[in-house]
Amino acid sequence: MRKRELTSIILSLSSVLILTACTQRLSYPDQSGVNEQSLSSSTNIPSIPKDDFLYTVGWLDDQTILVALESNGEYGLYSHDLLTGEERPIRTFSDRLVFAAVSANGRRILVQVASQQGNNVMMIDRSGNLLADIHFSAGLLTSVSWNPTNEGKLFLSSQKTAGSLVNYLWDLSSNEAWTEMSITEEMPVWYSENMYLHREIATDGVSALVLSDIRFPGKDTVIDREILAYGLEGESVWVVTPSDFNEEELLVVSYYPLLITQGYIVLPRITDGSGLVIPEFKKGNDSDETFAVLPKKEPEGIAGITYGLAKIAFSENASEVLTEVERMDPISVSPEGTYVLYGNRYEYLYDVERKGWIQLSE
Repeated sequence: MRKRELTSIILSLSSVLILTACTQRLSYPDQSGVNEQSLSSSTNIPSIPKDDFLYTVGWLDDQTILVALESNGEYGLYSHDLLTGEERPIRTFSDRLVFAAVSANGRRILVQVASQQGNNVMMIDRSGNLLADIHFSAGLLTSVSWNPTNEGKLFLSSQKTAGSLVNYLWDLSSNEAWTEMSITEEMPVWYSENMYLHREIATDGVSALVLSDIRFPGKDTVIDREILAYGLEGESVWVVTPSDFNEEELLVVSYYPLLITQGYIVLPRITDGSGLVIPEFKKGNDSDETFAVLPKKEPEGIAGITYGLAKIAFSENASEVLTEVERMDPISVSPEGTYVLYGNRYEYLYDVERKGWIQLSE
């Protein structure tokens, strides 16, 4: 289906569509001059000592986060209860912790540690038990995509040298080494047990969103063309493309399942020194609430771009700004949509119900 025809269908059916969303971590332009004191605490939640805090990894459940801490030269992963402030060690490491990621349901954690002898990649459960341990000398991990039905099957992206990414398939049920993927543009992202999405750039420079099957290499399906970004969670997919109606706008279309349009929103086409400013759209694992940091170009006379943490209603073709933020930093939504983590280290927490910011580390 041509994108222009698809857009017309979206406009005519938008009043009866269902709210949905999904997620994919993007790279954002660096925004300097941020005043961190503007994010003030509105709820009395115990904070994490600033000297120990490295970053928040993600969510273990709706009120428990996984945090990376360093104390007295020892690195560790800890569960942190947002309501009580209680921290429990999951696993500590004598070597430097260089990467950590948690699965969507909080049951498995991927870890990379670095020592003088090289790098090790480990899979552990949320109790810290070791499930797999592999010596890995081919660079530093940058991202991971968990298979939605099999947590023992992952796509991994590793940076060998500056600007050089290599993508791998890791199947924990097999004793074989990681399988290097032929996809080099971006890391593939699981869509189902065997199918995955990835972006391909044609010889004319135009990007296409492609659906492939791990069982049948080379048998690909083009989902959409002229895409600028995409993301997914489960069977929900969002795609950003240029608008057919206004060259100053971008169109974000939400599908659930794939190719069944649920709605759209329109974004301003804003560029800075790093290129287009494109949000990420995220929701909790057990929630239909969708959130994003949306950019807004200020009128003449007001310098720069402003940003707002917003709740997105694709079915209504609308968004509601909940609070202003000062830069385009990543977000992560708690499973039930109660909280939103924000910041390069996920160092801030927004309470959706109480409508207030919490600084996790101080």
